[in-house]
Amino acid sequence: MAKFDTVEHIRWLGNHMQQVLEYGHRAFLPGGFGCIKADGKVDDTRPLELDLTARSTYIYALGVVLGIPGSLRRCDHGLRSLTHTFKDTSNGGWFSLVEPISEEQRRDNASGVPTGQNIFLKSSRSMSYLLEAAAAATIARRPLGKSLLDEVIEIEEKYFWDESVGRVNDSFTRDFSQMEPYHGMSSNLHAVSAFLVTADATNDPVWVDRAARIISFVIAEAKQNNWRVPEHFDADWQEDKEYNVGTPADPRRPYGINVGHCFAWSRRIFEVSAALKEFRKPVPEGYFEAAKNIFDRMVKDSWRQDGRSGFFFTVDYQGKPLMRQRFAWVATEAIQAVAALGFAMAENGSSYEEIDPYIEFYHSWWDYLESYVIRPDGYWVGELNPNNVPDDTVWPGAPDIYHSVRALVAPRLPNTPSKPMAVAQGLLDHPVSHQFHEAIWV
Repeated sequence: MAKFDTVEHIRWLGNHMQQVLEYGHRAFLPGGFGCIKADGKVDDTRPLELDLTARSTYIYALGVVLGIPGSLRRCDHGLRSLTHTFKDTSNGGWFSLVEPISEEQRRDNASGVPTGQNIFLKSSRSMSYLLEAAAAATIARRPLGKSLLDEVIEIEEKYFWDESVGRVNDSFTRDFSQMEPYHGMSSNLHAVSAFLVTADATNDPVWVDRAARIISFVIAEAKQNNWRVPEHFDADWQEDKEYNVGTPADPRRPYGINVGHCFAWSRRIFEVSAALKEFRKPVPEGYFEAAKNIFDRMVKDSWRQDGRSGFFFTVDYQGKPLMRQRFAWVATEAIQAVAALGFAMAENGSSYEEIDPYIEFYHSWWDYLESYVIRPDGYWVGELNPNNVPDDTVWPGAPDIYHSVRALVAPRLPNTPSKPMAVAQGLLDHPVSHQFHEAIWV
């Protein structure tokens, strides 16, 4: 079985990354980035989403440090949108959804009008994407990056980070007067990613400490649930296994265990470990074992468990399938997790024979994506039914390129706190500078 770094595989990853970045240009809209429909056109009728705009801004900030032409102006467009379109100038913070704006309004740096039926207009999930984008743009040395990052950090620390429990709050009303009586691991998952990029951008270890506190909670909860990470908690941080019962296909808060998030948690543990080492802090005992256990559990629960290639979206608390739809983003999280696990195993002294089964997974999962998801023009089918036929039951079209670009870059980098800084440090395709990666890369 080929390793991760054969010349042609690296070339294949790079070629597809450039195709995806080019495809993502279609998402450009006045005031942000929109959702790309299945026909390849951007949907200019839907509200502008802070999530999509921030995620695209992050990706094009990564494109800047990668040196991909076109990334500069798209990153800067995203930064202007995040600075103006989504900003709540009355109460502070940023709206998760705003009405579409015109090109004239964009030129005037007009603020968007908030929309959506949910009264909780200020979302931690969206804030984490915003924080991640601003931090990545700061690493990329874009003019608006640092000022935006400073503003986002102020709101994050004032409302969303809860120092008393070491986790983030989920969402608030427009004026921050009321907090939603719900806590979710999804918001905390994205917070960990954002905190690590912020640590790299600011060189402030407090963000690593915060990420590590979240990780310690996640590991404890996963251990109590046979290494499945529960998603939902009540206002007092008590696990709520009945939350959204009967709705395993909810795109944001599905009932049960979210497979893609569990793979992402496995990878986050390795990234936090790398961040702790970078800032010369001890890595708590059990991190490696917990990450590997979560990964192994998700493979057993979700990969080809109905006899067909692909991962389930959700399983119940005993690992039985709930939602059998296949989502491209879940497979990309699995690929990033298995690459991180392979590097960590090499670091821990595992033999090639011990690592080889995971390399087998890695190549099998790319084969799966090549067979059913990846199209020649850079479009990745976002959702497939249990027979791996394109579907749009939950997420129509291909909303953005956030997950695909990250999956295409991750195998080319060692385990580090953040991808933008790793690329900026010249580690792309040079992980042997990290001695403990030689066992898997050379």
